[in-house]
Amino acid sequence: MREVFSAVDTKNAHDSCAGRRDRGPVTLRKPSRPKEPANAPGQRPDTPPKVVPELLAPAGHWEALWAAIENGADAVYLGLKKWSARAHAANFTLEDLARILPYTRSRGVAVYTALNSALTAPEVPAVLDVLQALSDLAVDALIVQDPGLFFLCRRFFPALKVHASTLAAVHNSAGVRVLERLGARRVVLARELTIEEIQAIRRRTQAELEIFVHGALCYSFSGLCLASSFRGGHSGLQGRCVQPCRLRYSQGKKAGFFFSCNDFCALARIPQLKKMGLAAFKIEGRMKDAEYIATVVRAYRHVMDAPEDRAREAVEQAREWLTRAPARRLTEGFFGENPSAEILSPHRSGSSGLWVATVQALEPDGIRVSLRHPVRLGDRLRPESTQEKEAPPVVLEGIRSHDGAAIEESPSQGTVVLRIRGPVEATSGTRLFRIGRKPVSAAVLWRRITRESPTPLSFRARFDRLDALAEDLSLGPKNPRRLYPALWIKIRSLADLGRAMMSPAQMVWLAATRENLEKMAKRRLHEAQMDRFGWALPPVLFEKEMDYYRKAVAWYLSKGYRFWEINNWGHLDWFLGDAGAALTAGSRMNIRNKAAMAALAEVGCRSAVLSLEMTCEELREILTDPVPSVPVVTVYGRPPLFLSRIQPPILDNRPVRTSRGETYTYRKEGPLAALYPDRPFSWFEKIPQLEAMGYRVFLIDLGDGLVPLERGEWERVLSGYERRRDDPPYVLFNYERKPVPEGRISRRRPERGEPGTTG
Repeated sequence: MREVFSAVDTKNAHDSCAGRRDRGPVTLRKPSRPKEPANAPGQRPDTPPKVVPELLAPAGHWEALWAAIENGADAVYLGLKKWSARAHAANFTLEDLARILPYTRSRGVAVYTALNSALTAPEVPAVLDVLQALSDLAVDALIVQDPGLFFLCRRFFPALKVHASTLAAVHNSAGVRVLERLGARRVVLARELTIEEIQAIRRRTQAELEIFVHGALCYSFSGLCLASSFRGGHSGLQGRCVQPCRLRYSQGKKAGFFFSCNDFCALARIPQLKKMGLAAFKIEGRMKDAEYIATVVRAYRHVMDAPEDRAREAVEQAREWLTRAPARRLTEGFFGENPSAEILSPHRSGSSGLWVATVQALEPDGIRVSLRHPVRLGDRLRPESTQEKEAPPVVLEGIRSHDGAAIEESPSQGTVVLRIRGPVEATSGTRLFRIGRKPVSAAVLWRRITRESPTPLSFRARFDRLDALAEDLSLGPKNPRRLYPALWIKIRSLADLGRAMMSPAQMVWLAATRENLEKMAKRRLHEAQMDRFGWALPPVLFEKEMDYYRKAVAWYLSKGYRFWEINNWGHLDWFLGDAGAALTAGSRMNIRNKAAMAALAEVGCRSAVLSLEMTCEELREILTDPVPSVPVVTVYGRPPLFLSRIQPPILDNRPVRTSRGETYTYRKEGPLAALYPDRPFSWFEKIPQLEAMGYRVFLIDLGDGLVPLERGEWERVLSGYERRRDDPPYVLFNYERKPVPEGRISRRRPERGEPGTTG
């Protein structure tokens, strides 16, 4: 098989079909050979261009914004009240932004606005109003992950600079190249990459690259996690994750926080990373307090500014500062030697923070403690026992010194009595970790900013070209209701291909694993089968796999295999300019609105499998007008809720359970790990309702489920589809939920006089 793929001249295979189909207004380069970055005279071709990376800091609220700027951030990123991937942060209004920008520009600090939430179908008109305002304000860049936002920005707001969010799940050079073609000035790479992989991507691409260097780590790939949404409709892609990876799980007699990750810290790697031609080093933490932001920004600024011969000293000094920043245990993540062992912290779930005191005794009026660092009123503390078991966090309401006096802040050493709000789980020897502080007055900061920049920028609050958008979105099938009804089936094992072909399915999709690709090369399908067969590409392919898959795709295209499902931006790099391929955007492209469908249709996707997180309300909204491509609805599946590069210390193919009784199955899949629910989601009973809306193409997805299929599952699933009724147990996923869950968590109450309040 490898010899067959090696013999294919992939450049000629692409060139022979190029230019035979009009793909709309986007100009797309042929992917025949990656173009290397431009080099200064005298540089070797593999030498990265000389770039001074910027230090990019989070600003989830006014105090954090101030702290980041005052401690040396070159740029900050912040979210608005809606469509931010940190929906639980305080965030900002457009009016706030109109005040912030003159202030930050006077100080030479860039502001990147994170509009990196997944857009639901009803939200597109409102987000166009926001894009109009951001374009008028000329924000330094917009961070996005929804395909629809790429489309809307390119079509209506070309002056807006676009950065691709880490939620776009870009983890190889092919993905960077595709997003660059679609208008991304910068790409934020996935956090699951090694330094060697980042170097390879840098050599093979020209777009600006941004990487995370500090902060929290997700267990699952960002952009590919369904766990929070599956459990209760709170999608991580909407910034509403309830952190199921931080839960306590059990497997047999073993219990622990199997999927809970430590915090990332690349401080010691900064001298090496500075030489790689990267555009920005990013700090995570829009939910963090100002003191944390100040400390971390100061530490990284110190190391980034240090001359090469003083780098080691600078790192040691900065490490000392970081000991005062509340955090989980620090790890070098995928930059380290053994990521799974270093990243996971199965004995604890939360943010351990700074160890500030040890409990000596419980007294009637409080807790007597021995101090290691100062504490002050309003501090959030988390008790941890000598067995490293964590208790719920508490708030410090009072401090009494050794002589009985009430004080607001303690000394750094000695003994004091702490009064805690509510019950506290602590005994003698329990350690207290500070995980947060009461913020300083945002009203004071607001007055300082408005004094320095008294005149806010102006912007339009409405987008007035909705007619033009409607015209763009009607370029596909005018009325999907007129399509013939069709069933699609996706399978994972080649062993199931025979019975899939004998089923009533009009299309059969086979997971494009290496094993299937190599075995299938030895088989031949007759013409009628070829018209019903397609390859479903996997959502995660690392840089070392790119050459193999590029050649495999070209080989199969040359043999007449036309149908391909893409599940990551990088997949498009193998098809752009090839009129022989019939592409479908898979569910992992997270399509929840017509603008997203248009973005994929523009690059050749004739059909789109809508996001698995879709609700009934969104599905109804999508078909109110003509659509850009054929919508496909998944009516049955058991997708992995976590998809990770981290292997936890538990047994493969064994159930794990939460304290609420939820059961999942953990499974290793090559270099990846997956966690599956114990039951599928099924919309068989909803098919009549979906047909009434106008949907005609339905997908039964057995390609992501556990293999081999359970005994009798194949027959049971097909019977359920035909009867329009499934047999329990199953769930409806998000079908009957709200597109945007109500009741956003508020972390704190705004102060009087603070922006966003009255009086």
